[in-house]
Amino acid sequence: MTRVLYGVSPIGLGHASRAVAIGEELAKQGAEVTFATGGPAAGLLRSYGFDVRDAVREPNPILWRRRTIFSSLWYFRYWRGYNASRAKMKPLEKEVRPDIVVGDEEFSVLSLAAKSGLKSIMISDELELGFAKTFLSRSIESRVAKWYKELQDSVSLLIVPDNGVDEGNMWHCGPVVRRITAGRAETRWALGLPVQSSLILVSLSGSGSGEYLIPAVEKVVKHEALDVTVAVAGAKPAPTRGRIHYLGFVRELQNLIAASDLAISQAGKSTIDEAASCGTPLIAIPLKNHFEQEENAKALGFSHSDTSRLGRLIEERLGNRSRPKNYDGAKRAAAKILEMAQQR
Repeated sequence: MTRVLYGVSPIGLGHASRAVAIGEELAKQGAEVTFATGGPAAGLLRSYGFDVRDAVREPNPILWRRRTIFSSLWYFRYWRGYNASRAKMKPLEKEVRPDIVVGDEEFSVLSLAAKSGLKSIMISDELELGFAKTFLSRSIESRVAKWYKELQDSVSLLIVPDNGVDEGNMWHCGPVVRRITAGRAETRWALGLPVQSSLILVSLSGSGSGEYLIPAVEKVVKHEALDVTVAVAGAKPAPTRGRIHYLGFVRELQNLIAASDLAISQAGKSTIDEAASCGTPLIAIPLKNHFEQEENAKALGFSHSDTSRLGRLIEERLGNRSRPKNYDGAKRAAAKILEMAQQR
């Protein structure tokens, strides 16, 4: 049996959701997977029955007024967390004795694998850094970027969960999404949502950092007289107010995305890919100064300022479904991981 030690970034739940999809495929193909992560990501993975070790400490970006700030301080805190994670990962590596090590933007496990001479695979859709805005933060980020590029070059394989051109050790598996496990009516009924009405999902990310979307959506629903139900996922659960249902954490978010007539979210890649996979229209409004989110949103034609035209965007996109893409990146990634593990 192939043993896989799989590190997962605990920032948000996008990495953990991707790890669930790939982990399920690895298990189907006979692998023994041990996950290493932390925070809510550990809870999500455990809920699927995986062996999960709480070994990773990574801070969320610092937020203020719907934007990321103090990137130099965040890099410093991240580096401290990285070193703390390395200390916890070292005995775990000896315990698991993996045939291959995987890191979904979790780098301590990959650096230890390089030191131990183990085969290693990085999974990442963020190959460049661009958070810095000041002279000091840009100076720090340039040093981090150099280290990051060296780490990318050092791994046996760099899996990009997107479509693209393969070169060097970089291989594109296509977008990775979780399987839809329940239909539209079943999903809505289980969450206490009306089965027949038009449904708008507002997804706030695993860290809840998308709470700035709530007042913008509430304002549109109140003043535009839209005949819709709104489900808010990711914030703390709260009593229903009018047509707005505050669901809190929703584990099978991919089912709710598929059951919705429109999704509104930050521009995290997991939500974007899950919406495209099932054909649900999406409005992606990123945090300001969050490089990854802003790039993802720009590719879809959105920006941080789109909260000001949210009413028009909702009217244009509500119920305007596209052909489902039915992504199979998880299956392809799992097969590649096991193929690499079995190579001499």
